[in-house]
Amino acid sequence: MAYAYYLYDSPGPGRTPLGLTSVPILHSPDMQEDDSPDRIYRNRLLPLLLALRELHPNHVPILLLLACTYHALGDLQASLSISHQILSINANYVEAMSNIGTTMKALGQTDKAYEWWWKALQIRPTYWDALDNVLSMTFTLAHDSSDGPRRLAYYRQALAVCQFVQRHVFDANGRLVVFLQPSEVPRLQRAVFTSGTIYTTLGPPHLEHAILEYARATELVIQPPLPRSEGEHYTLRDLLLAACAAGHIMCTDSNSSGVPEISGVFQSDFTARLGDPTFDFLYVVRASGEQLLHALLHAGGGVLPTPLLLPDQVSRLAVLLFPRSGGVFPAICVRSAAGDMRPPSELVRQQTNGMTSTILLTLAKRFQDNVLGGMVLPGTNGTLRVSTSVVILLYYLALAWSPTPSTYNNLGIVLSGVTDGRTGADGELLDGVGLARMYYTAGLQMDPKHPHLLTNLGSLLKDQGQTEQAIKLYMKAVEQKPDFDIALANLGNAIKDVGRPWDAIAYYQRAVRANPSLPEAVCGLVNSLCSICDWRGRGAAAHEAGVDDAGRVLPPAPHLRPGWIADMLAVTDAQLAQGYAARVGAPALHAAADECLKALAAAQGRALTQREVEKWRARFRRLVAEGGGAEERARRRVNEAGFLIRFVDWVQPRMQRRWYVKAYGKTLAVDRAVAVPEEKYENVFLRPALPKMLQPPPVPSVLPFHTFTYPLTPRVTRLVPHRSALRISYTAFAQPWLPKHVYRPPRPPVGGKINIGYVSNDVNNHPLSHLMQSVFGMHDRARFNVFLYTTSPWDGTAYRPRIASMVENCVDVSAWSLRAIVDHIMQNEIHILINLGGYTKGARNDIFAARPCPVQMQLMGYAGTLGAGWCDYLVCDPIACPQELSAVERWREMRKEGAASTSKAAADTEIPLDLDADIDPETDSDAWIYMEKFMYMPHTFMVTDHKQSFRGDDNLEPEERARVPVETLWLDEERRRADARKQLFPDVPQDVIIFANFNQVSVGIFLVWLRILRKVPRSILWLLRFPGAGEEHLRRSATMWAGEDVAARIRFTDVAKKDWHVFRARVADLFLDTAECNAHTIAADVLWTGTPILTWPKHKHKMCSRVAASMVNATGFGAQMTVHSAEEYEARAVALAQSVRYVPHHEPSGAVLPRGAGELVALRRNIFVNRDRMPLFDTRRWTRNLEKGLEEAWRRWVHGTQYELSDEWEACEGDEKASGCIWIRDDDPVEITRVDD
Repeated sequence: MAYAYYLYDSPGPGRTPLGLTSVPILHSPDMQEDDSPDRIYRNRLLPLLLALRELHPNHVPILLLLACTYHALGDLQASLSISHQILSINANYVEAMSNIGTTMKALGQTDKAYEWWWKALQIRPTYWDALDNVLSMTFTLAHDSSDGPRRLAYYRQALAVCQFVQRHVFDANGRLVVFLQPSEVPRLQRAVFTSGTIYTTLGPPHLEHAILEYARATELVIQPPLPRSEGEHYTLRDLLLAACAAGHIMCTDSNSSGVPEISGVFQSDFTARLGDPTFDFLYVVRASGEQLLHALLHAGGGVLPTPLLLPDQVSRLAVLLFPRSGGVFPAICVRSAAGDMRPPSELVRQQTNGMTSTILLTLAKRFQDNVLGGMVLPGTNGTLRVSTSVVILLYYLALAWSPTPSTYNNLGIVLSGVTDGRTGADGELLDGVGLARMYYTAGLQMDPKHPHLLTNLGSLLKDQGQTEQAIKLYMKAVEQKPDFDIALANLGNAIKDVGRPWDAIAYYQRAVRANPSLPEAVCGLVNSLCSICDWRGRGAAAHEAGVDDAGRVLPPAPHLRPGWIADMLAVTDAQLAQGYAARVGAPALHAAADECLKALAAAQGRALTQREVEKWRARFRRLVAEGGGAEERARRRVNEAGFLIRFVDWVQPRMQRRWYVKAYGKTLAVDRAVAVPEEKYENVFLRPALPKMLQPPPVPSVLPFHTFTYPLTPRVTRLVPHRSALRISYTAFAQPWLPKHVYRPPRPPVGGKINIGYVSNDVNNHPLSHLMQSVFGMHDRARFNVFLYTTSPWDGTAYRPRIASMVENCVDVSAWSLRAIVDHIMQNEIHILINLGGYTKGARNDIFAARPCPVQMQLMGYAGTLGAGWCDYLVCDPIACPQELSAVERWREMRKEGAASTSKAAADTEIPLDLDADIDPETDSDAWIYMEKFMYMPHTFMVTDHKQSFRGDDNLEPEERARVPVETLWLDEERRRADARKQLFPDVPQDVIIFANFNQVSVGIFLVWLRILRKVPRSILWLLRFPGAGEEHLRRSATMWAGEDVAARIRFTDVAKKDWHVFRARVADLFLDTAECNAHTIAADVLWTGTPILTWPKHKHKMCSRVAASMVNATGFGAQMTVHSAEEYEARAVALAQSVRYVPHHEPSGAVLPRGAGELVALRRNIFVNRDRMPLFDTRRWTRNLEKGLEEAWRRWVHGTQYELSDEWEACEGDEKASGCIWIRDDDPVEITRVDD
């Protein structure tokens, strides 16, 4: 028989038939496979078995193997006959029953197959082959069924079978009551795991049952074999606590204190004994009862603290947790009479490790998906909630017993979002991102071609600025998996970020084909196609012109038209809705409410009134009451995580102000420096801590900068930057070095000199430096100390040294950590911190989110709302930002109407989640945009430096120029302009009008331009190759939409260096501004040369579309250059062009100079001759006005009147009572001299 078994286990005709039992369960042959030919079964095995049957006709093992052999040879009827013969000998022989079932299945009689397998299981519930056969067939029937109810019926049938088996091996408390061989443990595990999987298939209501099954399957292997003591009934809870404690002990060294709370739970020699084969770690953990759990929860702020383990430390985890069995799961060991653990065979060990790892990973995934919902861990009586730390511990455990590249990858993903850190053995800070890189690298050592690992490591490197290296990794990933949507989208993003959006398009398109709903792919494709003006397939938003797949124009309609714009809008709405999924649970909300009320009392400097307490508690009750799913919270606009983060942002500067008043009084300035009070206020002004289970708020794939040009509603335009701001705040608050208290306020300005700090990533050859380079040096040093923090490396151009020479405190912090930058700001006691970057590339908003300064604002760098509680003011003007679009101004209007958020609501579920006058940005309202208060500059918020930097055209200083007769200035300019025109467009006659635009172009305005070209036949449109890839698409669209004649009159030139770019702008007769996002820096360049701009402030809610209107207003001639509709834009451009006429002027040299006349030429002359007197180009005037605003902002903060509904605001009678805006008045007259035609 041993030889027969050997022959059967050799490969037969095709393969050994699956689902058959050829050996009695108690027999385990120790044979090795080889590669015998197929004829072995027929020519050697079958004759041998028939001979043995002749000798032993009722020997069941012979008959069992003979039945299997007939089945393998395809003689199913003979196989059935032999199996029935076995049952005639032993009616309860389950192996024969199972084989009959398998043969029936092969004959297509699935119902009979099920009956035989079920009969075998009823006789022997631990007959694993029969169980596997039943489940395999049931799952196949479910998978093949197109009828939903029938499919669910099959799943429930399979679940009932699994539950039947469990009822025979577990008691009512879930404890094992049947002795199992080591090889049976992973098979029972699989049955329990299958129950859990079926529960998840049945839908979300069954998730808790699934988790309980996964926990039981895990507990099955961590408990020692029967018989076991009461203290050895280990649970998933015990395993997680032990892993957490062991992890933190491993992290404890001379540089790190670990979790000191652990040492108070165990004996003093506990750490030294960890890993000792005589020391049962899990037994000690279980014996500690709730003590260890409470100690760890205290250390983790309500959740288990995350041990940041290196990969080699994870590999040691198994031996630390189960030292008596050498890291082998106890359940598969054999316990000797002396209590020693004898390990099983390597095959059983590998099977158990693999199965347990699968269960742990499944638990991790389920918990990861439900971290936002605050799920409670089973067996903890509600004390231990699922958190990221629990997910990480499960990944550690899975890796400890079965390391795979995929597990390394998934753990790296989770770790990359962890903001905690610890000091490594080398003294360097080790954080989640650093650990993620280690795990990605470890996974790639196992599989260097793993596409997910390559992609995620690439993304990590890209975030660290190593974009070229990231591109190489993405390329490797898509080589391995050409349809890998995420890798393709990330590759597109990286290529776009290095300035090649046209090359990125192909990768985005491949990603969209692979996954049409992948947000990063959809949004990346839209951005890249827009950047090169390839509008084919764009479709259209409601009420806007669009383009179909063939490139034809779609006229405006009241509804969406299909295309990639519609896809982008849908993706954005879906991502914003996902932001409502985050939940922390009622206990955490109650604790947060208590902390927030304490912070409010500290900020007020008094006990809260009963009415105030009730008002704020009602808001937290609403968060608790909103217990529905994410869809319901999205419908009701309840962003739980957003409210908690917003509150911390909102209360911090108020607490800083109260600290300042306690320390220094309402002191605006002092004559000499005062000492920091000896009284310590750190324990008074504690920052409310975010619940530890709170996850990083999701951020839409549409970036804030993209809202400038996309057809988004005002609410979405507000929410996109707001969600980014929430993420930035969350990350800042999670920094391990951030003090528990708010940052100490600076001491009062000495001698009235306010310390102002500018933060910019653009102190290089960048438009911001072009415009602002003189501002830093023009500040009044008797009233201000100026600090400039540059957050990007020097590019080698002259801008950085020139600016640094004007600033006494210019600090390059490009290589500094966030902590170092904040510390420097604190040491230098900056009173007002000014953000010059906003959401532009490379900006450091995290500095502002840490709130190192009491007053923070944004200026110039970003034309829109930051949507952030860490930005108090937006420096703007009434044209760029209409007053009613600020939240606090909207609040005042609502208050007047009696509908302010302070009014009593009917129920907690209707309480607005406003923060006093700061309206909840999640609200449905489209009536407001800006979370900041406005600091209104007179004339325009835009500052320019052309008066100082670009005087090379006439080479006259302002004083010299003022003495030159206007006619002389103008004649010289006409000569320069004529020469430049000949140089740039030598083939264009003088009487041809040159329209121009140097910005990114959109569909709607391009259509207007084409109509203008049609109506002005002797005209051309001058555009830039910006980028060059856009030229072919614009020409194609122009030809299709307006004909070849019009398309031929569009001229393209390359982008020029700054000096020549500014100088040649005078060649244009009229600059046609874009409407979605105006010319900003370019508008200043163009106006400096005298060239008029025609601008349309199209969107009231978009600052970026109103900047040029603000700028032309500051010339004194804004009314002639501003229109308010597309029709007016077109008519005005045509009228101005048709007004131009030329009169020959004979020069002394004999040359003839055509001199222009008409309204457009007169406007040009007025702009040109008055440029030195215009507020637009008066940098010193602008700086003085800004200084007035800064001083007023400081006054309002010190006096407390900045904050609506505060005691100080209620008592004041100043301008701030009527409006939150700071209105800056220009005391110097503007002397524009209008020159008549």
